[in-house]
Amino acid sequence: MATASKLLSALKSSCPLVMCVQNYVAMDFSANVLLAAGASPAMVNAPQEAEDFTKVSNALSVNIGTALTEEWMQASLLSAQTAKTAGRPWVLDPVGVGVTQHRTQHCVDLMSKSPTVVRGNASEIMALATACGIEIPSTPGMGCKGVDSTASSDVARPYGVSLAKAFKCVVAISGKVDYITDGSRTISCANGTELLTKITAAGCSLSCLCAAYCAVCEGNYLEAVAAAFAHFGAAAERAEGFPEVRGPGTLRVHLMDELFRMTPDILLESAKLTYGEA
Repeated sequence: MATASKLLSALKSSCPLVMCVQNYVAMDFSANVLLAAGASPAMVNAPQEAEDFTKVSNALSVNIGTALTEEWMQASLLSAQTAKTAGRPWVLDPVGVGVTQHRTQHCVDLMSKSPTVVRGNASEIMALATACGIEIPSTPGMGCKGVDSTASSDVARPYGVSLAKAFKCVVAISGKVDYITDGSRTISCANGTELLTKITAAGCSLSCLCAAYCAVCEGNYLEAVAAAFAHFGAAAERAEGFPEVRGPGTLRVHLMDELFRMTPDILLESAKLTYGEA
């Protein structure tokens, strides 16, 4: 918890530039989440500037949600390769992987660019691990409904651990309890509210926030992602506590305020992080 609060201080003091190859649905919300949390967002989807913009950014977030045209795919691959070469942390959000062959193959191609972090829901992490050839015993309930998960994070946890080991990255699984693992250690995060599942782009914006924290963590990516999850989840909990919040629309507005109002002391008190072995 102390590490999370220190990372929040670093985030707010440094205001890292986070380049996002982001989908249409999530652009506005993700940019505002980053601004509210203390980072500087840049939405870049043109392959003509993808390499140059990645080089001047502090971190990269790649989201494949609606970014599956040839031009957007080229931009994401160029950005990811540039981040890998330049040593910039980058986060992959494999939205809806496993739903179509086209979407799944692009995710596999992006995994070859060595993401620092992979963040997805349970079904996405399970489908991605399977697509990457990671063998896990057959698990019931491994599926998705469009881009929504039909599996629990508990079921997906061994897939996440194996994926993290195979690609030497951090894997974060969103769910009722979130799991963040580097293959040997796992941090669980119990912050959040069920109402977040009714806000489109909540997960997409969380991936961007993970990238922002990775930009200021000096290589401690496991703790950085856990801090991002705690910040986002605790802000949602605080937002839900306002009497005027009656559903996802009003939660969305107050969530932005609470992301902005979060302080290191509040995060220290609010973070629900548990540390353990993978």
